[in-house]
Amino acid sequence: MDFGTLHLPVERPAAIEAAGWADIPAHTWMLLGCAVIILFLLPGIYKLFPALTGCLVRGRGNIEVEHSVSVARLRNTCARLLSVEFMVAADRYCLYDAGFIAPWSEPWLRLVELAALLVAFNSLRLIMHALLLGLRKVRLNFEIRLALRHGIYNYFICFVLWMLISLCVLVAFRAPDDVIRWCIWAELGILWLLSLVREGQILRTFCNGLTTFLYLCGLEIIPAAAFVAAGLVL
Repeated sequence: MDFGTLHLPVERPAAIEAAGWADIPAHTWMLLGCAVIILFLLPGIYKLFPALTGCLVRGRGNIEVEHSVSVARLRNTCARLLSVEFMVAADRYCLYDAGFIAPWSEPWLRLVELAALLVAFNSLRLIMHALLLGLRKVRLNFEIRLALRHGIYNYFICFVLWMLISLCVLVAFRAPDDVIRWCIWAELGILWLLSLVREGQILRTFCNGLTTFLYLCGLEIIPAAAFVAAGLVL
């Protein structure tokens, strides 16, 4: 028996499993922050539930939200805070895996970049709304303009709540990341399409079918397409 020979491998193994998302301590703090936000928002979401239900079933529900200043402010607050939940989910499941996004090893920079993208998308929407609705080819009162501009927030809140519930179920059943990612994309697509339908119902009251379609292209479809194209190209 040779005790003077080292029998362990001297070379580093070729494949070492990379650290997962949950293995990074900063992500634990993000999840705790998300839990605190949800607990903080529960009373507000409960108050908003009837208004959000009205927005899901008819376009005029968005106008009714803007008619109440307190409800509109609560909606805006919920949408802003729930965007944190969405960004953490987008980070965890790589919903927007563009080349310029920082790696998991830089969690706070990655979260800031996702927040900047969300702000850029919303800013582009607001610019398009200001340009197109500012042409005054259709006579819209202030509440209707607000409903067209901020109506997507109502559906965003519904989407995030739906996403969180489905995440709990899918994670409990140990669904693969790819399945969860596609489920979130599908939920986002459904709620976005529903927001287009409801926004079109509002515009249809003042415009013909072709004009309504053209407005929807400029107000919603172009910003969304630009956002997707940036992720594919850059």
